[in-house]
Amino acid sequence: MSLAAKPSRTPIPRFEPPGDQFFRHLFHSLRCGSVTVDLEGRITSINDLACKILEMGDRRAVGLPCSEALRDHPILARILLESFGMKHQPSRAEIEIRLREERKRTIGFSISLIRDERGEVCGAALLFRDLTQIEHHEEQEQLRDRLAVLGQMAAGMAHEIRNPLGGIEVNASLLRRRLTTRPDDLALLDRILTEVKRLNQTVSESLEYVRPLHVEWKWASLEGVIQESIRRASAALEGKSIRVAVEMDRMPPLWMDPDQVRDALANLIRNAFEAIPLSGSVRVEACREALPTSLGFSWRREDGPVPPASFDAYAVVRISDTGKGIPEEMRDRLFYPFFTTKQSGSGVGLPLARKIIEGHQGIIDFESEVGRGTTFLVKLPLLDGCDAAAAAALKLENQSR
Repeated sequence: MSLAAKPSRTPIPRFEPPGDQFFRHLFHSLRCGSVTVDLEGRITSINDLACKILEMGDRRAVGLPCSEALRDHPILARILLESFGMKHQPSRAEIEIRLREERKRTIGFSISLIRDERGEVCGAALLFRDLTQIEHHEEQEQLRDRLAVLGQMAAGMAHEIRNPLGGIEVNASLLRRRLTTRPDDLALLDRILTEVKRLNQTVSESLEYVRPLHVEWKWASLEGVIQESIRRASAALEGKSIRVAVEMDRMPPLWMDPDQVRDALANLIRNAFEAIPLSGSVRVEACREALPTSLGFSWRREDGPVPPASFDAYAVVRISDTGKGIPEEMRDRLFYPFFTTKQSGSGVGLPLARKIIEGHQGIIDFESEVGRGTTFLVKLPLLDGCDAAAAAALKLENQSR
């Protein structure tokens, strides 16, 4: 009996991994702008779409320091350079950039750290899209209109809520005077007054969040702002045993809106106090952090343009607590409006603080470990090293107010 011949198998071609040329084609075929930098802040790659969106023309950027290659977009350069020191790189964020002839463009971006085969950071990548040219432009316009209407509605609702709240507070206070001999009833009235004040604060913070940020620039002492922030937040210390340590390096005045920065820092310090159940410690530190290269600082006034300024250092404020820490699953939503981890929180304080700090062209970040506490980090441009002409113009502007 003869055996049937086994069918011959077609040899499987050996897989060859794609070479460098393939990845170059892939990089330049991306439907988003891409810029990468190394640890020294030098541009290592930039694709054609990024040059087109940023209107960089034929500028040869590879090999140049990030601050020089992106000198027309200092905010992007700053975000890229700062990404190495951040615990949570921006994801799905939006920012407005300025182009020639005073034109504006909104881009959506994310940043990822680049790691080598050992898992060590060797660079950073900025990926972004022009949201003004997206495929569903009309839908985006409708969304903006709906959000604008929602903001107006929220402002109207806040006004309507505030009026009866004021009436409730006044009547409860009058009733309290009549019940001085009835402690049980007084306790109930005190609870009503406490909740009314808390609701009124939530309404006020919500109004501040939806209202456009208007910065009253002036030279002010960061030390004074921090001390006032601690004083304002101290109400959250009631009934707790919390040690407060303050350590501040000597620094020149900052170009900022001291009232807004005070409110932002007071929110962060209050959160630190409230994160500690009964006893613990809060530490507030302020120091100067030098940058490897100067970055641009852009600001405007209504009567015309101002000279460009630059800075080569940040004023850094660290607010650390020994509280419960923030669970991993909550960290991505921490700056969402009305999201809170506290039973009595409004969920507006942190988003408002972020809005203020970013309105000052600063950076806010945090790191946390469950069971050990949280540290919030605020960085504000320190214009100590700016051009003499720009500094003189800033001082003149402050004197004219």
